[in-house]
Amino acid sequence: MGHYGLVTGTQPPAGGEPVAPVAGRFAGVPIELSDVVCWGGAVTANDVAPEGVTLSVPPGQSVALLSQPPDVATCLLDSVAGLSRPRSGRVRVDGILVDRLGGADLDRYRAGRGLISERFPLLPSLSVTGNVLALPLAGRVDRLTRERAARLLELTGAARLTGSVARLPAEDQWRIMIARALLPSPRLVLAEDPMSVLDPRAAGRILDVLMDAHATLGFTLLLAADRLASAVRCQRQVSLANGTVVEDEITSGDDAWTRSRIDRIG
Repeated sequence: MGHYGLVTGTQPPAGGEPVAPVAGRFAGVPIELSDVVCWGGAVTANDVAPEGVTLSVPPGQSVALLSQPPDVATCLLDSVAGLSRPRSGRVRVDGILVDRLGGADLDRYRAGRGLISERFPLLPSLSVTGNVLALPLAGRVDRLTRERAARLLELTGAARLTGSVARLPAEDQWRIMIARALLPSPRLVLAEDPMSVLDPRAAGRILDVLMDAHATLGFTLLLAADRLASAVRCQRQVSLANGTVVEDEITSGDDAWTRSRIDRIG
């Protein structure tokens, strides 16, 4: 099982893979959603079964989910992350049926997935570097891990930051959250749009950091986008309405899947 960038503070499983250098690429993972419904209340006998979301994401692609209502995209991210189970449908990540996981298997999966979100803020009791190193606690922080954390802070523009993280501007806190997410060499990163909490210019700079990291490291990226201005930064834009896909558009990208799809469309 590959690593999925973690930002919630859960420890990786014992005997996990060693932290890789920042410069090394880690291939993304494929994602398959089949008729996924993960919002709304309980289905009754008189309800019409919702169609759900069916989506195939190739390894290494960046995909923006632009939904109405916006909560649908966040709900899908939570299902892929293993934070919640869909009401119906199947969620498959790198060949793993996430919606069927339970117990220790689910814990191991959650210990490697990624979710960059204001719902999982920094720990105010820790320093900037301490927050990035919050994942490999319990004596697992060695010299190479600290060196990697330092390089990730450089990569995200957060190396200059000092003092209590609680006093840092929100934009700088997002830079640290991205560095924290990248520490375990994630093959999948799940992110929520910073536009919901930052002003447009600051959010744009944070999205620049995230997209640069994606281009450099090659992980698969799902972004729950609040606005079109955020969504168009990804290679692919998927629009959702009433819980179903209504538009699936390639915006950019040079991966094999994108090229083959453009060839078919052309």
